[in-house]
Amino acid sequence: MAGFFRSSFLKAVGCFLLAWTVVPSAPGKAESAEEPPPAAPSYFRDIRPVIQQHCQGCHQPAIMQGHLDLTQYQTLLRGGHSGPGLVAGDPERSLLIAMMEGRRPPLMPLGGPALDRETIAKFRAWVKAGATDDTPIQLDRVSQNEPPVYSSPPVITALAYSPDGSLLAVSGYREVLLHRSDGSGLEGRLVGLSDRIQSLVFTPDGKTLVAGGGTPARFGELQFWELASGKLKRSVTVCKDTLFGVSLSPDGSQVAFGCSDSTVRIHEVSSGKELLKTNHHENWVLGTRFGMDGKRIVSVGRDFAAKLMHAESGAFIENLNKLRKELAAVTRHPSRDRVVVGGEERIPYYYRMDRPKKIFAGQEGTLIRAFERQSGEIFALEFSADGRKLAVAGAGAEAPIYDAESGERLAACTGHEAGIYTLAFHPGGRELATAGFEGRVRIHEVTSGKLLRDFVPVPMKSEMAASGP
Repeated sequence: MAGFFRSSFLKAVGCFLLAWTVVPSAPGKAESAEEPPPAAPSYFRDIRPVIQQHCQGCHQPAIMQGHLDLTQYQTLLRGGHSGPGLVAGDPERSLLIAMMEGRRPPLMPLGGPALDRETIAKFRAWVKAGATDDTPIQLDRVSQNEPPVYSSPPVITALAYSPDGSLLAVSGYREVLLHRSDGSGLEGRLVGLSDRIQSLVFTPDGKTLVAGGGTPARFGELQFWELASGKLKRSVTVCKDTLFGVSLSPDGSQVAFGCSDSTVRIHEVSSGKELLKTNHHENWVLGTRFGMDGKRIVSVGRDFAAKLMHAESGAFIENLNKLRKELAAVTRHPSRDRVVVGGEERIPYYYRMDRPKKIFAGQEGTLIRAFERQSGEIFALEFSADGRKLAVAGAGAEAPIYDAESGERLAACTGHEAGIYTLAFHPGGRELATAGFEGRVRIHEVTSGKLLRDFVPVPMKSEMAASGP
């Protein structure tokens, strides 16, 4: 089975290229033909992606700053407190463009860099040509008030237990589903903008859930959900593709993540403000982890490297590993500055973050041990809360559990028939949740690997019909 991240990338690129396919013109004498007028920009292809990346973080059904929703064409026209967003055919009287150009305060995007002239020119040309909507009819409409309806279980790419162990957060399509931790029932649904949620992590106080993801080839997004109310406190759109490997600093004040533009970024949780952007990697960054004191960070990616850097300055320290193959996962020991990384080579490697004094750069002296080779590429790694056990998941159909210090295999969680993309230890240490390609969550007993519960985390169309009037 091909690796999940690579297949997702190829699908995203395929969709992107399809959207930009050019139909050849009819043959003729170019020298005698008049140049056709340039086509007006497309709302779906040219305008909507810019709004998604730069505007929808503050203007969506879950937040609605200024009572303005920019997730739908109809609500864009309707506008908000300040009036209609657009006047078709008249860029000068269109409020959205006036705010982009600074003719009407506040300058938009609020708090971010101004849009470039070329982008604003596309908006003006689109409005002047009539501001038509060419969104495909089949495009779904999903919001907090109209959550997704599923005809088949979606691929699950992220799981996380709340610090008190009462909730299990599960990624869905355009949403996060909150289940009771034993899998006995659904407690809530948090619907946002991103088609895919790649990472989930609770703040240490359990009050906030941070979700990282995005819509491939469109935008990346961080979502900050308030658990008590189920409301989206903040949405921050970053990059032009999905975000990966979200992690929190030990005190919960900062969030780190990787991007497809080869950067590692750190944002402030309280404000969403970007604190750091580094470009030490040479390919997609798929995983991040802070050190114990929050002053250093380890990141891994498709350039084969596990890079150690300072979290405040972004200064590169060293590669912890010998470069072998692509890396997709990293996890840190809960009470030591040690990390395990894994990926395409199928072998989990256990490293110290601090190099012994007698070991010089270039030698893999930070390596503690290599665990056994897995049956498929590695997509997820996780330590138990006490640091004694390590769970591994990937393209294989089982998730083995190891003694972290000796490397001995203790148990194997089985039952999946395809790739396992995510896993999470319950804070109590007795259960391990796994999920992936099949769209089912399985909860296992850690000591034996025994299956305790197996469920589909999303409401299915057939179930909803059966429960209806």
